[in-house]
Amino acid sequence: MGGIIDFDTTCPWQLYLFSFLHMFGGLFMFIIDVCKLFTGVSCIESEIVMQRIMALSMVYVGGLYYMLTYHNKDKPAKITRLSNMALNAATALLVSVVFIGNQKYGGFEKSWMHMGDMWTALILVCVLASRVSQKNTEWAEQIGPIKEGLGANCKTLVLLFTVLTLFKFLALADFIDPSKMMADGFEITAFAAWTWNFIIVLVLESFLAMLFTLLFEDESGQELLVKTIIILTLFAAGAIYSMQQYLSDWMGLNGNALWIRLGVMVAVCLAAIVAGRHTGHSREGYESVGK
Repeated sequence: MGGIIDFDTTCPWQLYLFSFLHMFGGLFMFIIDVCKLFTGVSCIESEIVMQRIMALSMVYVGGLYYMLTYHNKDKPAKITRLSNMALNAATALLVSVVFIGNQKYGGFEKSWMHMGDMWTALILVCVLASRVSQKNTEWAEQIGPIKEGLGANCKTLVLLFTVLTLFKFLALADFIDPSKMMADGFEITAFAAWTWNFIIVLVLESFLAMLFTLLFEDESGQELLVKTIIILTLFAAGAIYSMQQYLSDWMGLNGNALWIRLGVMVAVCLAAIVAGRHTGHSREGYESVGK
């Protein structure tokens, strides 16, 4: 197989569909005033912030799953495992759409939008379920114990990202008030609060992609994830820069703090890549990164 996507019988098109819907959905939210679609009026400050974060999160999820899919396109057993992670993510997405509710019955979305989102999420669940339930499907085995191979390398960094993303999911769900994100004088509307809950679901989807990488990928896959996170972090910094005036100091993303955090993040990722290539257990694994 060759090219960006190979639409033949072995192409993991289900995962490509899952990835592209997230990425296109996120990019769409960057250029459209979503509030007008939902409520008929333009977004105010808190809604602008939440819409931008949701858009970033969707692009983030799509980017992670796309790169992992492309990296493993010739490895059916790993594709099955990744499809299973995506199936869990799509199920969570479907449930979140259910809770958005149809505006006609007290929900947020207009009837045509809600039906469209419901069918989209349901189709994702069905096609991913069909992939993991195929006859004689191969399932990849866990690479080894999580503690094995830890050190100054990408696996350790992936483990750190996985744990932090899990804690982030739990914190956003139960311990962090979304109003703390906003600068003084800006209120959280009902629509912004709903968007916050949807962001939490997207954080869970990211966690599942990282968990797959930690459990089933070798050095090459783990390095690829770290490289993908670098690219997505650079993209996120550019997107956040334009809305800094709406964010509270508590976020630590105002002024030079944004670029300092970006620099530290990129430096740590690059250090893990370089150190891992010098101390890796499998030189052959690193040589196959991105192939």
